[in-house]
Amino acid sequence: MLGAGWHGLSTLLAPILRVNLRRRLAHGKETPASLPQRRGLASRPRPPGLLAWLHAASVGETVALMPVVQHLLDLDPTLHVLITTGTVTGNAILHDRLPAMTGQDRVMTQFAPLDVPMLGARFLDYWRPDVGALVESELWPNLIAACHARHVPLALLNGRMSDRSLASWRRAACLLARMLSTFAWVMARSAEDAARLQHGGATRIDLIADLKDAAPPCRMTRQR
Repeated sequence: MLGAGWHGLSTLLAPILRVNLRRRLAHGKETPASLPQRRGLASRPRPPGLLAWLHAASVGETVALMPVVQHLLDLDPTLHVLITTGTVTGNAILHDRLPAMTGQDRVMTQFAPLDVPMLGARFLDYWRPDVGALVESELWPNLIAACHARHVPLALLNGRMSDRSLASWRRAACLLARMLSTFAWVMARSAEDAARLQHGGATRIDLIADLKDAAPPCRMTRQR
């Protein structure tokens, strides 16, 4: 089992995390709609057939992900795509970009669940993705472990690992290695990131490229 210690700790901290969600709501970092989704509850029914799940943290990662989403939609006209984000701003830019996409009616969005075993299990058991992809440095031990347990193949897109991040994982090097080795396919953002990811435990890095080079410029209207 991946990350047994983190599994237990996050379960114990779940009540505190829920309180923190309310605090974030009060500060505009969550929305009323995001709270149940953070608990792994679905925003809409799961469509039949194949479902690809893609997760991006915030604005930059979401913008970088959009060409991948369009490619998947073009590749298979029967495929549905679920995109989760980790921030209100990421969710906003997602809804801003989707109307311009071909096949956007096959795209569903919601906020990612907290990295708590019960909540991640609820999310995955409902959506039952056939494949998943995390963007850049979104390494969530419990969610990755739950995907592994359900035999959901995972990809890491635009994989990023700084020297500082790698050093911060030093005390949990085994956990990092187990997470990174779980990915069936890794795309590193740069040769330097690829080297750090490999040092951390990634066993299959098949492409070195930056998705942000293919993404259109991000323009958001400043709110007053």
